[in-house]
Amino acid sequence: MSIYTALRAGVSGLTANSSALAVISDNIANVNTVGYKRSGVDFSALVNAQNSNTTYNAGGVLPLTRQQISLQGSLEQSRSTTDLAISGDGFFIVSPNNQQLSNGGSVLFTRAGSFTIDADGYMVNAQGLFLQGWPVNSDGSVVSSPTSLSAIEPINISGVGGLAEATANVGINANLNSDQANYAGPPAYAAGDMADGTISPHFESSLEVFDSLGAPRTIAFGFLKTGPNTWQVEAYARPNTNITGGALTGGLLATGTLQFNADGTVQSVSGTIGSTFTVNWAASTGAAPQDLDLDLSTGMTQFAKSFGVTSVTADGVPPGDLVGLVLEGDGYLTAQFSNGRARALYQIPLATFLNPNGLAPDQGGAFRTTLESGLYNINAANAGGAGRIVSGALEASNVDLAAEFTNLITTQRAYSAASRIITTADQMLEELLMIKR
Repeated sequence: MSIYTALRAGVSGLTANSSALAVISDNIANVNTVGYKRSGVDFSALVNAQNSNTTYNAGGVLPLTRQQISLQGSLEQSRSTTDLAISGDGFFIVSPNNQQLSNGGSVLFTRAGSFTIDADGYMVNAQGLFLQGWPVNSDGSVVSSPTSLSAIEPINISGVGGLAEATANVGINANLNSDQANYAGPPAYAAGDMADGTISPHFESSLEVFDSLGAPRTIAFGFLKTGPNTWQVEAYARPNTNITGGALTGGLLATGTLQFNADGTVQSVSGTIGSTFTVNWAASTGAAPQDLDLDLSTGMTQFAKSFGVTSVTADGVPPGDLVGLVLEGDGYLTAQFSNGRARALYQIPLATFLNPNGLAPDQGGAFRTTLESGLYNINAANAGGAGRIVSGALEASNVDLAAEFTNLITTQRAYSAASRIITTADQMLEELLMIKR
């Protein structure tokens, strides 16, 4: 009977609009949820078979929920450098636990990038999901496999200690006075005389280097003019007891000859001073033997003006503590130390999908793969269609309040209209029952 099908159609209208109201309520409630993706309801007509041309069987309506995951929310500035947002396509790879994904950890995908460092050193977002990344080797290379999750692990900075670098390269930019008289003795010059104090150098300069433990050590360089455009050079440790056997040799490390051209530029550097020499630190220092490469050919000059040092250069740094984390190009998470050095720890990959709207929602505002979403592709940021990771920003929800309130009004009116169908059908049935009376 058509009146009964009308009743059922009215009930389906109430059910469909109730679902729409629930979806709208979720959207409005999560308007300030970071990375939230709004849902919508599409209505699809239910069509019953028509057995007669003179009567009609109402079918009703079916609500179909869909998510607008691919629609990006606006990026909002944050005060925390560990807050991350994605500008473009892609999802952060996360896990609800700190197990490595290759060891049975479950994988989820999210745009909610409100990450902080927990008590164990893991990067965890506000929903309690652990961020995954490719570890960076000490030489700066990244172990990555774009086709699997085997090389990805939970990002953890608890093992990042103080960073120290031993000095390996030193250089002196200085002028030696060409008017200086040649040394004629006595005594005749022999290698090591400047180091042990037998002969005073015409010019001496010192610089600070750092040993393998990051401790500062002083190395001095003596220059003695022994002929036209010819200078004897010695390198020696100060104090001399800092090196093995230094008390007997005056701390001598290397010797050689510095020869200048007639225009005051360096012609040649010979002897051990002109090549890499090894500093054997005394056992009392606890430092390992250290190779130093001295550059005297680049910045040394010999002009008719007073002795002077323009600059000294030396790499290596003393120990430094971790003071912060920054995100650099291509998603590199870099640790900054108090000594001015920085070191990349992880590269944060992004996962992309052919149909991100087909992902299924999961805990903590994350998503999991489905047949509709297709398989994921893992790439570095700004590569393979993945978007750019922005540090110090968060992605707001993509909910439009104006649109939601408009939908709220239309849903309310549609619900009221569906209820009128039931009321009217009930009145018609009552009239039918009155015929018997």
